[in-house]
Amino acid sequence: MTYFKKMFGFMRPYIALYCIGIFLSNSQGFVFSFVIGLIGSNVMAGAIAGSAREIVTGTLISMGTFMGLLSFVGLGRYLYHRARYFAQRDLKQRLFRCFMQRGLESSQASHSGEGIAAINTDADAASEIFRSALSSLLSPIITGVLSSITLFIIDWRMGLAAIGLGFFAYFAQSRFVKPIAKIGKERLEANAGAVKEMSNIFQGAISIRAFNMQEKTLDSASGRMNAIKMLDFRQAFIAMGQSLFTTVQGWLALVTTFGFGGWLVATGQLDFSVLLLVLPLFEGISSQMGNIGEAVAEMQPPLEAAKRIFAIIDNAPVSQDKGHLDFDGSALHIRDLNFKYQNAEQNTLHDINLDISVGEMVAFVGASGSGKSTILRILVGFYEREQLGLTLGGTSSDAVSIAAWRKNFAYVDQSCKLFDMTIKENIAIGRKDNVDDTDIITAAKQAFAHDFIEQLEQKYDSPCGEKGSTLSGGQKQRIAIARALIKGSPILVFDEATSALDGDSEKYVMDTIQSLRSNHTILITTHNLTTITTVDKIVVMDKGRIAEVGKHDELMAKKGIYYNLYTINAED
Repeated sequence: MTYFKKMFGFMRPYIALYCIGIFLSNSQGFVFSFVIGLIGSNVMAGAIAGSAREIVTGTLISMGTFMGLLSFVGLGRYLYHRARYFAQRDLKQRLFRCFMQRGLESSQASHSGEGIAAINTDADAASEIFRSALSSLLSPIITGVLSSITLFIIDWRMGLAAIGLGFFAYFAQSRFVKPIAKIGKERLEANAGAVKEMSNIFQGAISIRAFNMQEKTLDSASGRMNAIKMLDFRQAFIAMGQSLFTTVQGWLALVTTFGFGGWLVATGQLDFSVLLLVLPLFEGISSQMGNIGEAVAEMQPPLEAAKRIFAIIDNAPVSQDKGHLDFDGSALHIRDLNFKYQNAEQNTLHDINLDISVGEMVAFVGASGSGKSTILRILVGFYEREQLGLTLGGTSSDAVSIAAWRKNFAYVDQSCKLFDMTIKENIAIGRKDNVDDTDIITAAKQAFAHDFIEQLEQKYDSPCGEKGSTLSGGQKQRIAIARALIKGSPILVFDEATSALDGDSEKYVMDTIQSLRSNHTILITTHNLTTITTVDKIVVMDKGRIAEVGKHDELMAKKGIYYNLYTINAED
């Protein structure tokens, strides 16, 4: 019931529409049963009286009643579907927001296929609670209640017999609940695994071909598909059992109706025309109560999907309403920064203290794993922790929201992720408000991207392709820099932004970065130390600590860690 209630939290804004709609649309069974009985009773009464006029009049009255009631059923379906679509939309938006609010560590720890499976597959499966599953549950309840009231008014003995048979059907159908719930859970997990594998295959297309892994990959994917197919077979087998029992149950209801009802007619306790009226109502009560048990079983897969969804929603970080940060041109300070990744045994950074003045270009260097990239990511706000010891413009990072803090930083890394959009759209997403073409072109010119863009056939409307596949490495980096510039942040962060480039492209990008020094504070990490000899400050990291700080000439004169790194790098 917990997950059932949680799911209906998304229906709460539309509960009036939903309740009216679900009641009207699921009264269809009663409408059909009542009208069929009414037609049979009126026609039989006219036939006994030998009056064709009564037969026609009774039929027309019954059909008019049917059309009037059916219009309410149609209205109910519209209201019900409208409310359901809104609730399903809200659920997917909430789920997507949870993924967006995750910290970088949580996002990197989970597979990208997890999010795809949750939003597409699990959310749709859980939404069946609003649609067929709950409808299947409420329909027999509403039909059964209305039919029971009507039948008890007509003849209480037939009403008791119908309810007794109905309870038997309900308890028998409820035996299918546990096996269906088990299969539903296994199928969701198998489907999520298949989505993850498909994601791996598409993202690793080059590696799969380079190592001739096509057949092995196909066998693995086929194995997952076969596992899902076997679960479907098991589910179909259980559904067959339910269907067979439903058929038997229907025959029992029919035999009971004619047997018990015939006895009442034969003994003069019930009129035959009344028997024809109660016949569909009797069958409706007994079968619908059996359908309740079947509906409870059908509810299990959506509830299992809801469990998976709320494992994400309930553990999503809570957004805190903190103050705003208006950058006033003051320095960036790091005081006594110690940092440890989640689930790590030891700190990655130890006692980091550093002052960065406005307009400085500061390079962080060191061996792989020394902590230089970690510092930059902490500064940008990728790792959310309390009391990190960061201040910007005299304001602590703990005192403002993460969005307010990040507004002051523009970040470019070595992957320079471009989206499957046009060049113009990729640059424009760097800023929240509306961006005109003049702003985009200005940013592209500052990033030295304008000239090559103008040489493309569609210019700024040229598609970048998935992950920027239509562009070279240097072109992608310059577009990424233009996107960072259009954000308008005072601090630019370049994390190994040139590591994947050839020599010419690296020089072009570094010249671009150098040209931005007059208007920005620039923080950079790189393994190519020959490109940072003119920066204002070099911070040398070693095993998570700041080992040396100074200009290039000063550090070379010390002949310490930086001297050794630079000498090896220059020789290479």
